[in-house]
Amino acid sequence: MNKRLPGIATLLTLAVGIAALAILTVRGDAFAREATRVVEICADAENRPLCYDKEIPKLMDEGLSMEETFAVTRIVQDFDPTYVYCHVLGHILSEKETAKDPSKWLEVVHRAPSGICSNGGIHGAFQERFRTESLPDAEVEELKLILKGACRETDSWRPTRMEQATCTHALGHLSMYITNANMARSLSVCDAVAYNEGGYDFRQLCYDGAFMQIYQPLEPEDFDLIAGKEVSPQERDAFCGRFSGAAHDSCITESWPLYRSEIETSEGSISFCGVFQSGSAAKERCFRGLFYVLTAVAFNFDENKIASFCSSLPLGIAEQCFANAASRMIETDWRNIERSVALCDAAAARDRGDACYRELAVYATYNFHAGSRESKSLCRAVPERFRLGCTP
Repeated sequence: MNKRLPGIATLLTLAVGIAALAILTVRGDAFAREATRVVEICADAENRPLCYDKEIPKLMDEGLSMEETFAVTRIVQDFDPTYVYCHVLGHILSEKETAKDPSKWLEVVHRAPSGICSNGGIHGAFQERFRTESLPDAEVEELKLILKGACRETDSWRPTRMEQATCTHALGHLSMYITNANMARSLSVCDAVAYNEGGYDFRQLCYDGAFMQIYQPLEPEDFDLIAGKEVSPQERDAFCGRFSGAAHDSCITESWPLYRSEIETSEGSISFCGVFQSGSAAKERCFRGLFYVLTAVAFNFDENKIASFCSSLPLGIAEQCFANAASRMIETDWRNIERSVALCDAAAARDRGDACYRELAVYATYNFHAGSRESKSLCRAVPERFRLGCTP
């Protein structure tokens, strides 16, 4: 990107130097030095976010812990605002931590930091433990007993609802590895381990993770896993027709990568979710999935692009678009509270803000622990009449 903008590498390096000096002066933070080095290495890269995904994990090879490397990542993001979405990096860091001692994979799941990299750290630990081996039926049945409690609160891990949901979604990915991408068996794993998990039914989130492995492989092992089982746009409806209920709905909604160019338009998004009945929970969930994806992948959390896209949609869908995009910002990074509220303010200026504020009030106790500093901060930022359920 910077090759088309002469001088940006020099400007970035200068800005990083000034910012690093400020951080070092105030905090004496050695992590700022590491972050400065990473940003300088990637300053001339054509795609800096991809460069960061490659360079930051090397810090763990140089002695930093997983948690310390996430701390450096936060500073890199402060230095370079283009590095907003680091979900894949979260996978990589927890994978590296798990590889040190695979027997401690569940401990890594619970140690993975929240509120950064869209909670990607939780996913990587699951996948690293079982990436290279599928299990016979008997062992899968035994593993179900272990996985049943993997996402529950413990004395040392008090997850928020969002953390539980993210953990359970990761179980869906895991199910595909341990069953060698046998979808029917994977869904049965979800049924066994994600129902009544901590008092909630997270099964569909688990289904999402399983189908995501089919439609969105990320690494060479992922492509190897689904070799010969790929689904084309022409095959999608027949493939999803093999499933019913929530599993069918997940199959449809997770197929968005097959229609990437189409869903980036308002007409394409409406068409994609048009398979679901108007007013149904499945249709609302379909749009939520698209708006979460587009906010991060297509718009890179650019408020102007998000507002332009959401405003192009029909009234009711536009309101949901703003609401889902605002909550996605917080889900991705806890530091985005002000930006998420600003997006709701932009929606309100277009007479589309009520649903957005209401969703943020819900996220104050879903994404955060009730009574926490972050929860109170978000509640205070929401107009008083929308604060039902949260306390500033």
